[in-house]
Amino acid sequence: MKKFCIFLLMLAMFQVETQAQARQNKKKQYEKQWICVGVKGGVNISQMMYWRNPALNQLPEDTMFFPTGGVFADIPLNNYFSVAPEVMYVRRGTGLKYTHLPTGCNVHYTMKVHYVDLRIPVEFRWPITPWIQPYLTVGAEGGVRLGGKILMQRSAPYLLNDSIGVGSANMALFYGGVYAGLGIRSKVEIGGRDLLLKLAATYHQGLTNTYSAMEKQGTATASNVNVYNDTGSRLPQGLELTLGVAVSLKSLGKDACATFSHDRNRRRGHGRSSGF
Repeated sequence: MKKFCIFLLMLAMFQVETQAQARQNKKKQYEKQWICVGVKGGVNISQMMYWRNPALNQLPEDTMFFPTGGVFADIPLNNYFSVAPEVMYVRRGTGLKYTHLPTGCNVHYTMKVHYVDLRIPVEFRWPITPWIQPYLTVGAEGGVRLGGKILMQRSAPYLLNDSIGVGSANMALFYGGVYAGLGIRSKVEIGGRDLLLKLAATYHQGLTNTYSAMEKQGTATASNVNVYNDTGSRLPQGLELTLGVAVSLKSLGKDACATFSHDRNRRRGHGRSSGF
């Protein structure tokens, strides 16, 4: 009976130690906050908002689907907050199809503009487990216009089929805006490094007018007069769906404890071969 009680006591102690170790491992998953870098890509669902321009704002606008992609870093500040700067290639634009009632002319106007964006989001996350971490993201973005195309088509009696490049005559060089959205993070350890997956949906709203200075000054020639109206502001807006994949810059095998353990084992082996 005494041996059986000792066995039960040892079993209970082993169970308590196992649970404590499990809690410690779970805690370390959150305490281990390493910087991760990676790539992301997805789709940008884009439109234009014509602020203080009722004539264009009431026209039926096509939704444009564009691919987007870039690189990002995930920089944890603590267990709940991260900063995740990114550089993204983005296409923005709009499409208008309607009938010009005074003339009966069918009009089709499509704008596609290429940008490189720098974005600085702040993320607040709820770490349910290391593998399930919903988060809220809020950020600012600024872009530089690279180029693009504007397609202008009209039917008879004012037939037109023309394409012009996007440049300083019809598009501002810089873009600025804000965005917010929701996402979910998943962090797993592979080969001693953290692998971070991020799936997010964000809404983007431009704050700076994309009409060029030449358009505002009246020095740019309007080719498609049926849809050319620079009253008010032309502000990009849209929804982005993206998936990001990143790996930590630091590996578990290079932390201080692992290095100390490796050095200790190496010294022990050296001691045995040397007679110490």
